[in-house]
Amino acid sequence: MRPILGLLAALGAGAGFAAAEYYSVRPGANWIDMQWVFLAALPYNWSMLRLTGESSFTPDSAVQVAAAGLFDVVLAFLAGALIQAAARLIWRSLKRVRGRA
Repeated sequence: MRPILGLLAALGAGAGFAAAEYYSVRPGANWIDMQWVFLAALPYNWSMLRLTGESSFTPDSAVQVAAAGLFDVVLAFLAGALIQAAARLIWRSLKRVRGRA
C-alpha cells in the first residue's frame, strides 16, 4: 500500500509550518506575527500538555520549533495514511458487494 495521501498531507503540513516560521522571523516581524508559529505548533503543544502536564514551547528555541514541525509532519502523514487506508478498505468492500450482485 502506498500512502500517497499521507505524503501529500505531510508535505502540506511541512510547507505550512515553514511558512508560519518564515512569517514570524522575517525582517520587520513583530510579536503578533509570532502567533502563526503557535497556531502551527498547536498539535505539538496540546500533546505535550496532555503527556507531561506542561508545554513550554517558545519560538525562540530552534530545537522546540524543529520538534514541533516534525511532530506536525508525522501527525499529518499518519492521518493521511489512515484516511487513505480506510478509503481503500471501503472501496474494496464496495467492489466485492457489486461483483456478487
